[in-house]
Amino acid sequence: MENKETKVTNSSNITEFMTFELGAMKYAIELPKIKEILTYPDNITTLPNTENWVKGLINSRGEVVPILDIRIKFHTGEIVYNESTTIITVITEDKRMIGIVVDKVDDVQKLDTGLLATVSEMGSGIPAKYLKGFIRLDNNQMLVIMDIEKVVAKSELED
Repeated sequence: MENKETKVTNSSNITEFMTFELGAMKYAIELPKIKEILTYPDNITTLPNTENWVKGLINSRGEVVPILDIRIKFHTGEIVYNESTTIITVITEDKRMIGIVVDKVDDVQKLDTGLLATVSEMGSGIPAKYLKGFIRLDNNQMLVIMDIEKVVAKSELED
């Protein structure tokens, strides 16, 4: 006889993720990679001769942080800067702090990464090379797990 206890997943696969919206899709980044969540500032220092999705630099607690609007990079829909527009600052494996602009930050969720399914090129507006996969949530909504290391890799920022 099966009871609810047998449905408990291996806790070593449970990871906390910050969920956010880009256009009509929901995405997530591993919580340990996130330093802080900021409202979109008025004072971004623009950089000459950069891609249009490189918004510029901000000072966050004494640290200079490049700001990347991944909504522009990945063409996720109409770009609107309003009270929901948020910057998620992430710390990369090589200790760089980078801010990414998203439409809206949602919540923190614990997810079983053992349930991660691969994303085909047609499954998301973002190319599959920037994604770790997706998880179908209990409400049948798809949550796409972003590979933030690949999105903000130094090679992505070079011409």
